Amino acid sequence: MTSEPKRAGRPARKSAQTLDARLSETLIREIIENKYAPGDWLREQEISDRHGVSRASVREALRNVARAGFVEMQPWRGAQVTQVGLDELIEIFVLLEDVYAQAARLAAAHFPEALFPRLEAQMAELDAALKAGASKAELCSKSFELGRFIGRHCGSRMSYRMLIQVGSLALWQQLLLTPGTPLAVEQSAHAHSILVSAIKAREGEVAASAARLTTLITRTSLIAENGPVSAPATLGAKRLERRLRTAG
Repeated sequence: MTSEPKRAGRPARKSAQTLDARLSETLIREIIENKYAPGDWLREQEISDRHGVSRASVREALRNVARAGFVEMQPWRGAQVTQVGLDELIEIFVLLEDVYAQAARLAAAHFPEALFPRLEAQMAELDAALKAGASKAELCSKSFELGRFIGRHCGSRMSYRMLIQVGSLALWQQLLLTPGTPLAVEQSAHAHSILVSAIKAREGEVAASAARLTTLITRTSLIAENGPVSAPATLGAKRLERRLRTAG
């Protein structure tokens, strides 16, 4: 018996999949950075020429981007950057509350102690940016990176993947709308500080509540600036704030 063609072809297939994944991440990052605005069309040929990849790779990457929620595939026309309505936007943040809370709860149990100094350093960077009067866009990005770091080391790959997918959508909308008053930004940073302390103290429920509050503050700001605040949202914020005051 000699060589097996199917096995010989596998490395190339894996390489192509890796290329598609990298291109997907690049396109999502470009959308988050507003290089493509909501409603813009992503043209296969332009992306192919710019990144030096085949149109087949571009098509697969765009399908991945669509599955992540950043574009919608239109028959015979291509991929269009999603235009998120207020109701859908609130749903994203409601979902993020649950996903971030679960990741924080897991992190309180599994986050490696050896990485506590790096966790503290990321929190210190967020505090320093706040005190220096950084833009809301920069503060949102630093909060996202802190959440990403917590999720990466929460002990659950599934929770981390879900957090990144939903969190990326939320970050995108935050950078587009930059919601929040200076007080809300300070409250969010304080909630992140409690979250970091709770993870280090292995207090799972406090960590989960703090994670929920960071998201709820932004969601409430979005509603206040774009529509009426619902009673459940307002009451939920007050309940969490009372819990965190006690924990702090």
